[in-house]
Order: sequence, then C-alpha cells, then structure tokens
Amino acid sequence: MVYIHPTHERIDPISTLKKRQLDLSRHLSVEAKARLPNPIKAIWKAAQVKPGTINMGNGDPHHTLYPVCEMNFVVPSINEPDPVQAWKAGTGDQQIVASYKDEPCALSLRTALAYGAGGGLKHVRDALAELTDRIHAPPKHTVSLSLGNADALTKCFRLLGDPGDSFLCEEFTFSAMTNAALPLGIKWVPIRMDKDGLIPSEMEKILSNWDETLQGKRPHVLYTIPCSQNPTGSTLPAERRRQIYDLAHEYDIIILEDDPYFFLQYDLSLQTSTIESHGYTRAMADVLPRSFLSMDYDGRVMRLDSFSKILAPGMRLGWVTCNDFFSEKLDMLTDSSSQHPHGLGQAFISELLGSEGWGVDGFMKWVSSLCREYERRRNLFMDVFRREVESSGLASAETPKSGMFVWIKINLERHPRHRKSLKSDKPGVPATNTADLMADLFRKLLDCGLVMMPASTFAIVDQTGLVSTDSHITDRVNFFRATFVGTDEIIEDGLKIFAHGLEEFFCY
Repeated sequence: MVYIHPTHERIDPISTLKKRQLDLSRHLSVEAKARLPNPIKAIWKAAQVKPGTINMGNGDPHHTLYPVCEMNFVVPSINEPDPVQAWKAGTGDQQIVASYKDEPCALSLRTALAYGAGGGLKHVRDALAELTDRIHAPPKHTVSLSLGNADALTKCFRLLGDPGDSFLCEEFTFSAMTNAALPLGIKWVPIRMDKDGLIPSEMEKILSNWDETLQGKRPHVLYTIPCSQNPTGSTLPAERRRQIYDLAHEYDIIILEDDPYFFLQYDLSLQTSTIESHGYTRAMADVLPRSFLSMDYDGRVMRLDSFSKILAPGMRLGWVTCNDFFSEKLDMLTDSSSQHPHGLGQAFISELLGSEGWGVDGFMKWVSSLCREYERRRNLFMDVFRREVESSGLASAETPKSGMFVWIKINLERHPRHRKSLKSDKPGVPATNTADLMADLFRKLLDCGLVMMPASTFAIVDQTGLVSTDSHITDRVNFFRATFVGTDEIIEDGLKIFAHGLEEFFCY
C-alpha cells in the first residue's frame, strides 16, 4: 500500500477519537467478503521485498526478449509562460521524456512491461500519492491505480453492493455508470438538485424517513460527481460538501467521489507570490475546491481521479484514493479480474512526473494553463449563447464554474404544444408532455446537423415510489447538456444551428 503522509494541515483539528479509523467491513458486499487473494500475486508481492531475489516462479517472458528497448514521448516544454497556448500555436519548445529497458530512467521498461500487482507499480503510486497529498492533504489514505474512473467505479460497485441494495446519487447523473450497477441488483435513489448541485436537506430527508420494513436496507453508499457534475455542470459549494460529509458520518454512508473534472476550475485567482515562493502545486491547492477526501477523518471516502480530462481520454489511467482496508479489497478484485493497468501508460506517467519530465509542479503548471484555455472557450460559448440563443427567451443557462458542460434549460412552457394536466393522484405519474416535446426537439436538431445530449439520457427515475418529490423527474427533463471544449468554429457554428433549430421548433 502507498501511504499518504499529510505534509500540510488543511483540516480542522479533530479529536483523537474521531481520527481513529472505523471498522467499515460491514459495507463490503458478499462477493468482496468471500474473495480470496490471488495466490500467485501474493507470492509475486513477497518476491518484491528483497532486491535481487531470483524469481523462477512466475510465467513472465524475460525482458531480454521484449521487442522494445526505448520509448520516446514528445511533449510540450513546461518552461513556456503559457504552455497550452504555445503548444496550440506550434511556437513553443518541445521536450522528450524517455523510458528505457537497459538505461536509467524513472521506471524501467523491464518493470513497466512485466506482470505487476493489481493496484499498479509502486513508483507510479508514489508519484500520484505525492500529488494527492499536496492537493488534498488527506488523513491516512492509500492510492491504487485504475483503468480510468469507469473501471474504478464498476469495481467499487462490486466491492460495496449486494442485490437489493439501494445507493444514493444525484437525480441527473452519468447514466453509463449508474447502468453498470443495475445488473448487480443495485437500485438507485435519486436526490433532488438545484443550480449548485445535490441538496443536502433532500439527502437528509431521504435517510431520516427511510423505512427498512418497506424499502429494504437503508442506502449506505452515495455516488456523486462534485465538480462539474455530469451532466448539469454544477459544482458543489464548500458548505454543502461539509453538510453532505456530516450526513455521511451520521448515517454511516460511503462516499464515491467521482471527480474527473476536479482540476478544470475557472475564474481562479492564483497568487503570483505563492507560485514564486512555493510553486504551482501549492498555488493551485490554495484555490481548488476542497474535496470530500480532504475532510475524510472517518475513512469513508473513495475518491476517483483520472487523466482523461487533463491529458487524454485514451490514456485509460486513473487512481483511487481511499482507506487502506478498502484499497486492499480493491486490489484483490483487480488481481483476479482486469489485472494491473497497462505498463505503457504507467511508464509515461512515471517519466512525465519524474525529475527528467515535467515533475509534479510542472504538471500543475500545465493544468493551470489548461484551465485558462478552457475558461476562454467557456466564455466564448456563453457570449455566443447569450447573443444567438438566450436573447430569444427560448432557452437559458448558468455559467459553469468548472469542467466541460453547460446545462441549457429549454423554456417549454412557451411552446404552443406544451400541455400540463391536472396532477394525478397516483405517485410517479408525469403531469406534462415535457419528455415528448424534448424528444421532438432532439430530432429537430439532429436534422439540422447538431447533437446535444438530452436530459432524459441522465435522469434517474425513482423506482421505489417512496421518495417524496413535488414533481416527476420526467417533467424536469427540459434541458440539454452541451460541451464548450470544441474549437471556436465548432462553438460558433453549433450555437447558430441551435438557435435556428430552436426558433423553428417553437413555431409549430
């Protein structure tokens, strides 16, 4: 396990009693409790303890027969004042970070391309533990690698969920992941949201009113995307995060903090003096949102990070930070399923974050530069949206504080075919034709040559019929998720098509 030692205090003083790690074994699924360590991997790990041990037990091809001895990665020079702009323009210097099989480097290809442990190679885990510590300064936690957040989440669902269990989530969320839990027999309980994300009082209402005789076991897991929530683009304010964590502590909830957009924050005020004195990592840590992990004195947060949004999605490499008990169980699952993350990605990250590459601080300088570019694109999107779309009064949108998405509200009440029936006495029955109108609008835009994601794609319908709400979620799917990360031309052309298609749609 890679233990993260906090290097600077960012949490309130907590009593010794609170800092004591809880027994969280009750949260494990029957599958996780029954799983045994992979015996071959156990022997492999034991062989790593003593350097120079001759291993004649594994079925590894010998490194002398690997058909590769060197890999060179050409990356932007981080010495540019604004490395992202220089890289885009082709005016900046380039840097080569290299991995070797037979020469010194951060992570030898002999190691990277061999079989490894499920949680990833120690050198990579150490580098990401350092990054996590410097940004979040969590209490005692460990880092395991993943094949990106989708891989990590599906494994967390298996680790924590049994058939018949109910998990909490935002009422609109990334359905590709919630769907992954359904074959496991996990039921989703949606929590109402507003423009700032999940509403803590709604979460408390569900938990405090839960009747296990009617609804089964009370939910013990919350799946949440706190920054640039997918699809709504909302970012949880600090006070809400504290309230949600306090509820998790009170009701013994495990928080799955899925945060791939965490580093993409906008309107940041980095202090030049901090950069000069302490570097970009410290300067960014001072202004980035406080994570659930950073306040996790109980060990009840499993935080999922990814390189997909800040390097490239095809990297398929991320990391999970959690208490050592869950980390061990997660590694056991990986050792007997997908196996360790790919060696090429681990080699690249090792060199990039190593002394001959960008280093951790150079990486955070790239992230800071990336934030400025995406902020520029967000601002362009909102300017064009206000000019071309919002001025018509047919749609509106909040300016997102982070991430990649704008949540566009369609003012369907102005549509001539919008209908609202008398509210049904039966629970769970829509009172409007919102879903039908949005389906028509989606097809209209598609005919015009534009795709935006309809809210219905992300809506989590309450299956219990016992979660109180003032309206059916189908009556609230009058939104589209749009992304602003494309080129300036895509943003301009796409929103003009949207405005034209929207106006035509409202004419019939």
